[in-house]
Amino acid sequence: MHRRLLATSSALMCALSVFLAWVLCDLHDRSLPQELHPSAVITVTPPDGMDDSDALNQLGQLNGALGLGLVRIVPDMERGTDAQVFVPLPGTTLQGLASGASIRRFGGPPDGRIGDASRLESASAGGRYLVCGRWNDAVRRGLDAWAAGAGVRLEYGDDDLAGDVRMLLGQSSFRVAVGAAVALTAVLALFWLSFKARSRALRVLAGVPAWKIQYDDAVGLMLPMLVVALMTDALAAVGVLVLRGGAFVPYLLRVTLLLESAVFVCLLVFALVLSAVCWPSVRMIAARRPMPRGLLRASVLVKAVVFVAVLAVIAPSAASFREASDAAREQSVWRRLRDQVSVSVTFGPDQTDMDAKAASLIHAMERRGKAALSYTFTDEPGNRAATDAPATGVVTRSWLDLVGVDPDATDGITPVDAGQLDEQARQVVDQFATWAVDDAQTKRLQAESHYYVADGITVPMLKGGSDEMLFPRHATVIVVPDLDGFSDSGFLTPALSSRNIVLTGLDDTRRQAMQAGLGAAVSVRYIAEEQILRAQFSAYFAWMQAAAIMLLMAAFAMVALVGADVRATLRAGHDYPLLLAGYSPGRLAAPTILTETLFALAAAGAVCIVLSAQRSDGIAATAPVAVLAALFSAICHRAAVAGRFHAVNDRTL
Repeated sequence: MHRRLLATSSALMCALSVFLAWVLCDLHDRSLPQELHPSAVITVTPPDGMDDSDALNQLGQLNGALGLGLVRIVPDMERGTDAQVFVPLPGTTLQGLASGASIRRFGGPPDGRIGDASRLESASAGGRYLVCGRWNDAVRRGLDAWAAGAGVRLEYGDDDLAGDVRMLLGQSSFRVAVGAAVALTAVLALFWLSFKARSRALRVLAGVPAWKIQYDDAVGLMLPMLVVALMTDALAAVGVLVLRGGAFVPYLLRVTLLLESAVFVCLLVFALVLSAVCWPSVRMIAARRPMPRGLLRASVLVKAVVFVAVLAVIAPSAASFREASDAAREQSVWRRLRDQVSVSVTFGPDQTDMDAKAASLIHAMERRGKAALSYTFTDEPGNRAATDAPATGVVTRSWLDLVGVDPDATDGITPVDAGQLDEQARQVVDQFATWAVDDAQTKRLQAESHYYVADGITVPMLKGGSDEMLFPRHATVIVVPDLDGFSDSGFLTPALSSRNIVLTGLDDTRRQAMQAGLGAAVSVRYIAEEQILRAQFSAYFAWMQAAAIMLLMAAFAMVALVGADVRATLRAGHDYPLLLAGYSPGRLAAPTILTETLFALAAAGAVCIVLSAQRSDGIAATAPVAVLAALFSAICHRAAVAGRFHAVNDRTL
């Protein structure tokens, strides 16, 4: 029984290591596709006002001069899939990979492909570039010199395991998973020592050297785990070879072995430390106690630590799942906006009619049903998506159609009159006088606009002044009738340049821009490409958080069983006569159950106070978990007392 439980726990930890390695391999391949054999990835952030085409030309010249072999990563916008397209910059040659060639991926994304250079015409200069050529300190200095002169910010990511681990350590879900694995190793060491307590005492009594006892116990603990680890790693390697290809096997095994080595080192350290603390004494052997009392103290300490850890991660996990849900919803919205483009207008010194031409483009696209406005105001300038801060959005009906929201048929979205608007919304409506062409249009916009209040229902809207997607849970939505009443320079051109007016169709927008006389003065690009790439990373961390919680629960269950067994074994001589006299197991375990229940309630109260101070919404989940943990521990204590009674009767203690 003990060995089967040890093997099961070992398999659980090895499975977690393989899962984390799988996540790391997927994230690594998303950043550095293994079939392209990149040396590094560079994230380019141009300064505000820098033209995309100019920045791409400079990067192309730098690529040829330094031999970088730059490849731009963009999403597959044309075919409407989640695949990535890899576009070589001028001067880059990929051996054996022509335009249109398929690139196999490790994880969830579909296979990528090599794109044609024309794809860069609709891509922004900012984003991620693979380095598939030269990469050394001299090349990096050349890049830094260009970036400093052009005002461009560069971030580097080398193709090494340390960078991937640093990225994961920045995620709370990964840190929780590592902590859960460490907690389980401590419980396993405690469990093994309780199982070996009798044989250790007999060997001490027989005069076996201490180092020999420690060595044999460590080998007995580690050997089954090593066998399970080898079997798990072999299955994982064969699975990757069959499902993904041999190119991904070395990295997966490297990461898996690193994680498992860390687990085994922690396990060995815990085993040696707990073994020294719980060493059988002469007094214990003379009194014929089945195990040292130090095991009871160690089990109580480990149990308290694991219990507090479980309570501490419940609330963040609830928030993490909510963020993952928000990220998934954001990704679904960006997918709906896959065909939407933004237009950046370049003003020359002799071009004074650009505002009118930009407005002409907007009106032409709106008449074709291919223009949408989304401009959101919020009191928190640095907020992110899915915030609880109140917001006011000015949108057109076409935007609501794009994101799939019908305010007249959605529960939680209530139509209101202009007199029912809050202060923030009234200030926005008052701005119509500044944004409109004249007073008549101001009155028309105010009279024909529809007002809605969304409470608890998120309406996706673009943040004012940028293309950042917001999901406010408390928002006032102002649906304007059209864009005809807004002035050219006072609203339309600034909103177009800040990507708050989006147009449908890349080729159609380019044709309309030519007809409007804009020509080479505009840059047309997809608005969703970077957001789709960014949102693809979110789901894994929610799965990692779920795995960590399950592992912590398993650790708590094991330490509750081990602790109850140790306590009942140490008190068997005291409890056995009382049980013969008619005492119930629950009555004998009641003092311990009461103490642990009070501790559980106190710990839960402290955690709830901290969550309340942080204004977290995880309090509702913390209290039930504490109650269930205390109930499970009480059941374990009662069952252990009854089990020791039968063990004494059957002479198996």
